[in-house]
Amino acid sequence: MLPQPIFNNRALSESFYQALVNRFHHSLNLATQTLLGECSYGMAPSPTGVKTFLIIAPSRLIAEQLVQEIHSILQRVSTLMAGVGQVAVCIAPPQEIVNRLNASEKPEPSPNVPPSHMACKIFPIPSEVDQETD
Repeated sequence: MLPQPIFNNRALSESFYQALVNRFHHSLNLATQTLLGECSYGMAPSPTGVKTFLIIAPSRLIAEQLVQEIHSILQRVSTLMAGVGQVAVCIAPPQEIVNRLNASEKPEPSPNVPPSHMACKIFPIPSEVDQETD
């Protein structure tokens, strides 16, 4: 019998991605690290299959400040995350804010952030970013 691939192990995969995110975080300047400390991260394919690194900011202000640093973010993602073709800077406000906004619409808070309260801007990793890191 053939052994199962080790990446079927969820704990190992989570540990790998956490180490990757930590390395990404610590490779940027202190101001960007501070902004990223407020964010959540994810990895998902786009509808066309492009692997996307998601940076989920809790507010528009933080997202806008990250967009100002997008060139250095794209460089670091290109260097550290082979196969990732784009970065998405998203806004998903904290659940308590969403619940407050929805208080007049729904009697009970929802466990998920509704799409009407989310936004995302996608930045493809250009080929010249890949060449700068070689």
